[in-house]
Amino acid sequence: MKQLFLVLAACVLVACDSTSNGPDDNNAGGSGDGSDGQAEDNTPAVVDDGPLAGTCPGGFTAAQGNNDGFVSDGVERRFRVFLPDDTSTPRPVFVSLTGTEQAELAFASQSGLDDLTNSGWIVVSPYRRCSTEERNCNGPGSMGTNDGRTWEPWYDTTYTGSGDEGPDVRFVEAAVRCMAASWPVDKARIYVGGISAGGTFSNRNLTYNSDFFAGGIPSSGNWGTGVHPVIRAEMQGTIVIQIWGGATDVWPLENPIANYAPDTKEAAIYYAAQPNVVTVSCSGDHGHAWPANLELGPPFAGTTLSLGNEITNWAAETLLSHPMGSDPADFVLPDPPPELRCVLGEYTDH
Repeated sequence: MKQLFLVLAACVLVACDSTSNGPDDNNAGGSGDGSDGQAEDNTPAVVDDGPLAGTCPGGFTAAQGNNDGFVSDGVERRFRVFLPDDTSTPRPVFVSLTGTEQAELAFASQSGLDDLTNSGWIVVSPYRRCSTEERNCNGPGSMGTNDGRTWEPWYDTTYTGSGDEGPDVRFVEAAVRCMAASWPVDKARIYVGGISAGGTFSNRNLTYNSDFFAGGIPSSGNWGTGVHPVIRAEMQGTIVIQIWGGATDVWPLENPIANYAPDTKEAAIYYAAQPNVVTVSCSGDHGHAWPANLELGPPFAGTTLSLGNEITNWAAETLLSHPMGSDPADFVLPDPPPELRCVLGEYTDH
């Protein structure tokens, strides 16, 4: 148990490694051997890109900025809304998920996700229950692992024996639906992503709630205990951009107890085997961090890097090109920034 806890704890802070040949003839969805004549039957119809139906609990009204006292699963939660200048038409949404150590708004800023509003996005930053309740987020769940958490920040592992998505998945969806009651949300373009524990929680949202999310960016996240998740249904038409930070994507940096290469590889293999999922597996040399707005060098990173918002913006544009329910066969992978190496399908470099 102690060994398992250490591995899970490390997952909370790390990313994945991937090799990059340029996009070639690889299939975007599936494991590459799924063209058996039934592919058309597996291809979902493109979901109407009209507005998401908005609903809030108990007369709550979402506002720009922090939203406190939002009740989900009987607990008061908090989320922050960042708005673009124009909300007259349905907007795409990105849910920003921090990990263990960065505060929610610090991560939204460092990752450049809050700047997506300049491209017309609505960005939502849910707060971890531990930070809302002013507890230490760097440790095991305060009520023990039997409450559904293996680590304090989120109910985040991809595997739950009961198949229950958990209170945090429900909270994230409820927050977005409540926000949609105040501003129009494009229901075919709702995405999620995060770093470390936030990457792990992104995996959980994508596997347990793919009928709500059109895709996401799990960066340096854990996959779980090596057991496939119990999901409610076959994953819908989704795009997943896995990001691994290379050889130094470990936690902690000195005497690491977790290496995120295996987790990101397992996740990419799982997604690539889903017939309706476009899987983009990306590797960098940035270590255990979201690759944006950082000056990095050894030993934290594999090389000296000066990163702006290029990777975040590229990933966001790539997500937008594949709304909910799109045919995976139609996906074309755009060239990534030079600091990132990406392939369609599972990783080939680790």
